[in-house]
Amino acid sequence: MPVNRPQTTLPQRFGVFEIDPSARELRKRGIRVKLQDQPFAVLLVLLEKPGQLVTKEELQQRLWPADTFVEFDKGIYNAMKRLREALGDEAETPRYIETLPRRGYRFIAPVATLDSIPKPSVLPLPPQPGPPPPDINRKTLIFFALLLSLLLLAAIPISRKLWSPPPVLNVVDSTQITNDGLHKDVTLKLLTDGTRLYFQEGAPFAGPLSTVAPVFGGDPSLIQVSTQGGETVRIPVPLERPILYDFSVARSEFLAGGAGDPYDRPLWAFPLPTGPPRRVGDIFALDACWSPDGNHLAFNRGKDLFVALPDGSDVRKVASLDARAYWIQYSPDGSRLRFTVFTAAARPEDWNVMEVGVDGKGLRRLPIHGCCGKWSANGKLYFYQTSRDVWVLPEWKNIFGKVELGLPAPLTTGPMIFGAPTPSTDGKYLFVVGNQPRIELVRYDRSTKKLLPFLGGISAGELEVSADGQWVTYSTYPESNLWRSRIDGSERLQLTFPPLNAHEPRWSPDGKQILFTDVPHGILVVSADGGTPQRVIPKVDDPNSELGAGFWSADGNSIIFVMLSESASAIYQLNLTTQELSKIPGSDGMGGPRVSRNGRYLISGRRTDGKMMLYDLQTQHWSEFVSRRFSPLTWSTDSKFVYMHQENQDHSADVIRISVPAGKVETVLHLKGITLGGYWPTDIGLSHGDSVLLSLDKNAQEIYRLALQHR
Repeated sequence: MPVNRPQTTLPQRFGVFEIDPSARELRKRGIRVKLQDQPFAVLLVLLEKPGQLVTKEELQQRLWPADTFVEFDKGIYNAMKRLREALGDEAETPRYIETLPRRGYRFIAPVATLDSIPKPSVLPLPPQPGPPPPDINRKTLIFFALLLSLLLLAAIPISRKLWSPPPVLNVVDSTQITNDGLHKDVTLKLLTDGTRLYFQEGAPFAGPLSTVAPVFGGDPSLIQVSTQGGETVRIPVPLERPILYDFSVARSEFLAGGAGDPYDRPLWAFPLPTGPPRRVGDIFALDACWSPDGNHLAFNRGKDLFVALPDGSDVRKVASLDARAYWIQYSPDGSRLRFTVFTAAARPEDWNVMEVGVDGKGLRRLPIHGCCGKWSANGKLYFYQTSRDVWVLPEWKNIFGKVELGLPAPLTTGPMIFGAPTPSTDGKYLFVVGNQPRIELVRYDRSTKKLLPFLGGISAGELEVSADGQWVTYSTYPESNLWRSRIDGSERLQLTFPPLNAHEPRWSPDGKQILFTDVPHGILVVSADGGTPQRVIPKVDDPNSELGAGFWSADGNSIIFVMLSESASAIYQLNLTTQELSKIPGSDGMGGPRVSRNGRYLISGRRTDGKMMLYDLQTQHWSEFVSRRFSPLTWSTDSKFVYMHQENQDHSADVIRISVPAGKVETVLHLKGITLGGYWPTDIGLSHGDSVLLSLDKNAQEIYRLALQHR
């Protein structure tokens, strides 16, 4: 029986690649890429249905005859592995091919047929004039012929400008700008006035990417440095914990948010080089930016987007969105606002980039996913970032004035994580924050009062010890893979693989299984001896909803977890035998539940005011636990205490423990001068004997200047 080969025949382009099915060639920036027949055929099948699911069964039927005796899953896996190697793609952070566990694959990059790409228009040459009629002046004919030729020469470059796609952009060199070893979040703003760079250091939980936001015991600082490199200089700002929003070259002013609710900060303007700050009207905002001419500003509050005059007056709503917007920016011509809508999903690849006219018209979602975007000064390039790399989206206006978008392409391809892309004013460089993520797992030794490496100081966190004290399970950083090992680090075994985003593992009471969260939409269980993880809670498809960490009941027959969205939450219990799902009475509005190891108590945070609430699972009674804000906590092995990270009023931090149910608070460890990191930086682990485990931030974050070349 013949193989049902793909039907795609036209040449296509995606990212920096072009594929010619007829010639069976894959090229990267014009250079042929070696790819075997089977991976090539898989790619053609995926390209037939870009953005749609292609099941493993479909690949099997299309590419292997019915009488072929092979292990299909292994064959598909090997073909996909070779295909990803050829594309420089990664399963955990895909640019081109997304894996849908146990279902199949989806091609996620924009695809264009080469025949559909506009080509330069060329006007036909005028016919050669014959001998003029006797009654026409010969000099007149020569004049019109020359005029027509001049019009032709002028029309050709205009036509090319209107219809030719923007040039390809490459990074040809990189230069490190800073070398102070201090934290610079890749999801915060990096700004420039042409000669200097302005940014923020040491901001606690300032960025929405918790994977790169360590916890600091001190105030963040606003910093400046020359675009050529050199010493960094702190900018004195009389605000507590400011967040840098934007800088206006036209006004020589910063926009910054003052201390307060992270989603609702008072807006301030700061002149440079000197001058008193001024409150911008009575505006409270999550993010804000100046218009190119400095005559307006845009900001958002809640899910609404506004524009106003520089003094905060004449506020006008532009749009109401389905979720909060981040990284708002005016287009260089001042006509549009572009921003990222942040969802519960952990990866920028799942976030939507949107734009709307300043008049409130034309709200639309762009065909790209990412965050932290900025336009080049001429508006022809839009730079944005994914979890690891910087991408560029070309755009131009057609002859009718409508904005046309080209194909996005990656500018960086690791291994360092790059973010906060900021083009120079002359368009020759791109400034970025480079991050080499790593944490160190340490144990607090109470006898020596020192932090000592645990499990060899591996880059991992969220550790839990089994009930018998012989085994540990943890999530690696930044890979987010689940592992288990002996308490001494021997007999290590990897339990999960990409694309699972495995966090918050919990040992079953019998020590045979491990429950974990595939952040943010799934709860699964895997055997401690390895094997295929099994989903125990149905996956949540709503991008604005998520599942919190799961916990075993004392008998191991049920799972307790929270389901939450931006507006609601509740705690549920799933009976694993009957699959009966029931809501914990009185749990509406609760979040972050943590169940004691003996299954008696549950501690949760009330979302309205953050108060810590204690629930007795035997009496089904809620009571206020302690009068302090909830923070992720860890139960002691005997279920008599909970350990947690506490931030003090002076912005220092401690590890404390609280007795249950009495609520007596004790300080275990002062964290002065200690920077915590990881996916959940405030997670407190406990080894045998309830010795405190912490993940120290060891990230190396500096600013780099990338030289750009157009071709």
